Amino acid sequence: MVTARVETVVLDAANLAARNPNGKKADWRFVFVDQVKAACERRWDGVLVRAWMDASAESRLADRDRLRSARQAGWLEIAPGDADDLILEFADDHRAAVVSRDKFKDARRTYPWLEEPHRVWNWTWEKGEVTLAPRRLRPVTDEEVAAARRKKALKAGVIGLVDGQVWICRAPVGRCTQAGRSTTPKKTLNKYYCARCSYPAEEQVYATVLPAPPTLTLVVDGANRARLDLPPGGVVLGRGGPTRPDVTDVTGFLDGGAANDIGRRHLRIDLDDEGRPVVVHQSEAGSSFLNPRFGADGLPADHRLEPGTRYALDDDDELVLGAGRVRLRVSFEGDD
Repeated sequence: MVTARVETVVLDAANLAARNPNGKKADWRFVFVDQVKAACERRWDGVLVRAWMDASAESRLADRDRLRSARQAGWLEIAPGDADDLILEFADDHRAAVVSRDKFKDARRTYPWLEEPHRVWNWTWEKGEVTLAPRRLRPVTDEEVAAARRKKALKAGVIGLVDGQVWICRAPVGRCTQAGRSTTPKKTLNKYYCARCSYPAEEQVYATVLPAPPTLTLVVDGANRARLDLPPGGVVLGRGGPTRPDVTDVTGFLDGGAANDIGRRHLRIDLDDEGRPVVVHQSEAGSSFLNPRFGADGLPADHRLEPGTRYALDDDDELVLGAGRVRLRVSFEGDD
């Protein structure tokens, strides 16, 4: 797979700073941002890296000295609220690649390039090491965009409180017992304040809860054929049979020679250090695609997976195997 030259990268630092090792409680450290920045610099020689972090995430860090060093060095900025708008504005102005797990559904019409190949990148952790891979965002409908915009307005406090929100008191240290910590907000003229001290309260907009274990839906010729739960040890998908008991067969519903489009051990899906699903195309025969566009001939036209490369999977992603008759849809139960 040939990738375009990347000269500028912008990091969603709040995404990067929170790790859930083996599905445990999130560990907030700026060193994780530093490590992903270093991975970008290794991948693209001479790349310019910039980053934004939500102000509400700063107080969670266990190593704020690293954050201060990054700000002094000039490659990190703190956003007063949700950093997404600033990240996307910068990426649009500089044609930068974005490293983030956000789906940016609310911004897809404003920034249509979000659905282009190699503009959004994801990362995985394997034995403490960072792997970067392009993340092709699934195209969304106008209805999905509208719903995402409504949700963002709710979370920003424009309409009101919703379940799961966390608000941080922004009082100076010593002025309130909740300064820099979660608090109960009160609302006055569409602004939120700490109920204890009346200093501004700011929403913690980054969710650190790891999604539920992923489920794979096997779709053949447009019909749902099977539901596969991903075991902790991962799964190999391909052309199963008596001589390959370790392979989960995905060709049983195909006719004629169509199964030959699928390799014997076509791809593997397992979990990274955080319990997030990762796919690797491992067959010399056949192809795999992640959220591809389709040509006039009905065949997948882009975002072919490079053999041996680890690609992070997200809720609503679709893997297309071979000529496209076999697909795998990823879902996280309970993920909205």
